[in-house]
Amino acid sequence: MLEDGGALTVRPRVLLITAFGQFHGGPNCSEALLRLLQARRRILASEFQGRIGFALFDVDTQTIEDALSKALRRVNPSHVLLMGQAAGRAALCLERIARNRRDFGVPDSAGRSGPLGPVREGGLAERIANWPDLEGAVAAIEKESVPSMVSDEAGGHLCNQTLYLTLEAAERERDGFVATFLHLPLLPEQVAAGVPAAQGEALPTVPLREMARAVRAVLRHTRPAA
Repeated sequence: MLEDGGALTVRPRVLLITAFGQFHGGPNCSEALLRLLQARRRILASEFQGRIGFALFDVDTQTIEDALSKALRRVNPSHVLLMGQAAGRAALCLERIARNRRDFGVPDSAGRSGPLGPVREGGLAERIANWPDLEGAVAAIEKESVPSMVSDEAGGHLCNQTLYLTLEAAERERDGFVATFLHLPLLPEQVAAGVPAAQGEALPTVPLREMARAVRAVLRHTRPAA
């Protein structure tokens, strides 16, 4: 970007990592991953080559926009990696598309469920994640022997809503930032404990340490070329 005098400046690299709290009547694997990443902040900062900030959100469709806005103002990120739980998925999914819809098969923390209308009345039908080279990020994760894929279906719950709002905010921001959403399978401990999200047929899982390795691989992949 250019300063008023015309001199070229480089925006500092600042990463915001977010997760959600309790969901579907039980613990949320994204919160567990966030706590682990917070404990390894210095390692992450070195691998990302920038500063790291964190935010934990309630699973509440009415409060998420305000909570997200506060986190963005506090951290002022150049990169935003949103995270959330997706029971039933067998791989970590980097989301490419957020759609302007809310349809909650599972109630949010305030008990709201079912079709709830658009994320943004009169907004774009969909927004495309602007995080660079998602396919390359997936390849970096797979080198860590962690299953991963690029997904075009972020669902209709808070994960999709938050990605949509984040990409909308990035478009409004003068300097902009890049963002995507990382959907996480359940943890083995969640399935073993029989949490509500794990009820029914046997669901695939990914251990927490493998999830953390995947995030670190994504951060290394974003580093500027030497």
